[in-house]
Amino acid sequence: MTANNSAAESGYAQTRGFHPLHTNKFLGSVRPGLAAWSPMLDLIVVATTHDNVHLYRINGQRVWAVSHRLGSDVQVQHFCWRPDGKMLAIAYSDGSTRIHDVNNGKPIHCIVSETPGFGQVSCLGWFDNREGMAATRRLMPPQGSSEECSMDSLFDLDIAAMLPRLSALGSSAGPESTFSSKATLDSLINNVSKSKEGNVLDILVIADENGNIIINIFESFLIGTMSLSSLCHQLTPGSKLIRQAATRDLTTQALLLSESGTGKLLFSTMDILFIQQFGRYLFQLASTSTRAQSLIKYMRETMASIETEFKTMNDLQQKYINIIAEDAEKAGSNVSLEFFEFLVTAGPSPYFKEWLMDTLGERGQKRWEKSSITGYETLRKLVHENLLPTCERLSLCFSRLRGLARWKESGSPLGLEADDFTRCLEVVSAITFFAHEFLMAINRELDHYKAFMNWLRHALDQLATIINIDDKPAEDPQVDTLKVMEYCEKYVAQSSLLPFMKRGTEPGLNSYKERGENIGDLYSKNKAKDLPGLTDLNEYLENLCKAVFAKPQQSMRQQVRLSKPILFSEDEIIHKEMWMVDNGKKAPLAYMFLYPGNQEEAKYALVVRTEIKTFGGLSSASKICCAKVAIPKDLDLQDVRFIDDNSLIMVLYDKRNKSGELMSADYINLEFDDGFIPYKTTESLTSYSKNLKMQKMSQIAVRSYEGNKWTPSQVVVNGSERRRIGCVIATDKMNYTVFDLDHDEYEEEETEEEADVDTEEEGTMEMDDE
Repeated sequence: MTANNSAAESGYAQTRGFHPLHTNKFLGSVRPGLAAWSPMLDLIVVATTHDNVHLYRINGQRVWAVSHRLGSDVQVQHFCWRPDGKMLAIAYSDGSTRIHDVNNGKPIHCIVSETPGFGQVSCLGWFDNREGMAATRRLMPPQGSSEECSMDSLFDLDIAAMLPRLSALGSSAGPESTFSSKATLDSLINNVSKSKEGNVLDILVIADENGNIIINIFESFLIGTMSLSSLCHQLTPGSKLIRQAATRDLTTQALLLSESGTGKLLFSTMDILFIQQFGRYLFQLASTSTRAQSLIKYMRETMASIETEFKTMNDLQQKYINIIAEDAEKAGSNVSLEFFEFLVTAGPSPYFKEWLMDTLGERGQKRWEKSSITGYETLRKLVHENLLPTCERLSLCFSRLRGLARWKESGSPLGLEADDFTRCLEVVSAITFFAHEFLMAINRELDHYKAFMNWLRHALDQLATIINIDDKPAEDPQVDTLKVMEYCEKYVAQSSLLPFMKRGTEPGLNSYKERGENIGDLYSKNKAKDLPGLTDLNEYLENLCKAVFAKPQQSMRQQVRLSKPILFSEDEIIHKEMWMVDNGKKAPLAYMFLYPGNQEEAKYALVVRTEIKTFGGLSSASKICCAKVAIPKDLDLQDVRFIDDNSLIMVLYDKRNKSGELMSADYINLEFDDGFIPYKTTESLTSYSKNLKMQKMSQIAVRSYEGNKWTPSQVVVNGSERRRIGCVIATDKMNYTVFDLDHDEYEEEETEEEADVDTEEEGTMEMDDE
């Protein structure tokens, strides 16, 4: 039996649908279920059997790859695109989830549960309310340029957007630096505007095998970890989330759950009440705090760059100085005294002269000068262009949050306290003051160093020159003797910048705070050498922010509810997919496709439609309808995906001749039975459906594949209006075809035939004219 005959027996019409755009081969075997299209761009991401993540363009060109470095026992479990396609979340079996920038694949953020025992990730979902906000704006009357509008926009100005853009960090920030890429820096900080996206909110939900979920806003504002069984007492502890879908306003999520121990399939809804309760204040809190956390991370990487640059510069200087320091100590002298004596007398001691001529020499002096001058200039640039502008932006963020906390109608429900952000501002003030002190110390030491090097270069030339009476006298090098003397006394043995690099100084900043001292005043009234360094200040600010943001996070966790679960199946379901249809006009509908697998009798799948209604802020499944869909007897369902609000796509496989089919069908117009009332029966939905009549879905397009050439095994699609495209992957897990969802080859052939006919007619007319 051929593939075409197989399809004919299945009762579906034969077409050559899904016009192929590109056929290519992945660079590694793709793991089943780990492929996804970007929602906005023609990019597809896959995970290989070696747990490497590759991003490809539509033509097969690899954009970047994330190599597996987390250990042989850690695997990629899931990944999910942010709805705007700018970031990718990759979940691992150790419970961690890493956010990567789509431009270069670099990790931006790592999400790890704050509670121990968070297991392998079982489900990952990323949603935003962009469509809901767009629909709301369309329903609102247009606003003209009135005086009231202009005053509102005046008071709603985003000052941070008016500041100069921050600069990307150099390679000294380290290979894992997030902000060494300009694109990443722009997406996380520079282009994050208070009014750019309106009140668009995105939520990332991470679930694990132990029945816990993590909710994040703007990918880095962690709401916290919650146990599903603690949100609903009817759930058995350990019941895990395996599929989810969200309404357009994000307030309600439809969940498919697997009960711990029994494996029963359950349906429930989750209400995220704080989205509506806190309204626009939630957006201000989440967006501003996310920007503050990104700025603190940028500051941490800036500190790392400063430390790296200083260490490179200082290590070379100490390499030369330590050699002569040992000899000077044996002679009862020291390095500063040796340089001072040489400056005054122009006659170095024997061992000092040997060091100058043999160890240092002209080549070493040039290397030392180049390294130090470059180091000083880079440090000055990092402080002036990176560190201080970051402090300015942090001051704006914390001032905005403090203002939000001072309004009782916004601050109190969110758990915000103005004093907390005042303490954050004190630390930022201390970093700003300390950074200015650091900058002045750099300028002062650099100025003396240049004078010192000018003299040392001239002195080495004098030592190496044989004096001849007939020679003209050398030009005066214009040595600033006082600056050279001061450098020899204060800087040559040890740099004055070392106190700014201190780590782990005792007493620490927490000790000062416990005594009630203001951190800002502490640095403005005391000497820098007696206080913790810049890195310690940054770590203190980071820990302080975690404690401050923990209060609103606790308030938000108390606003999450889970409805009573409904039993869908007592047996294992092989294929299960979920899709939310929410047009804003009617109650949201959660559609599910459930395929139990190899049945003894006729093969079938269930398409379930659940109407979700909200009463008093809490949602529940008000009506559950289902349709029993026939699966051809000789075909096995390999994969299934929802395309959009009307259709889905399936991969079917014929074991007898090893052929396959790719078929899309309409699920919205099925005849749904509404007789299942879960609160009046103890039987499952799958048990109830056994008595339903079998029906066929209306086919939209189908494509057959001959077994000896190419057999499909999985499919991924992007059914958005912006770009309707799909990718079918072969059973060898390497070959794949990119296809158009809405056009088939017949349309292409008809177009070509029409073009040929038109050409022939034109040729005939020309001959007639002749």
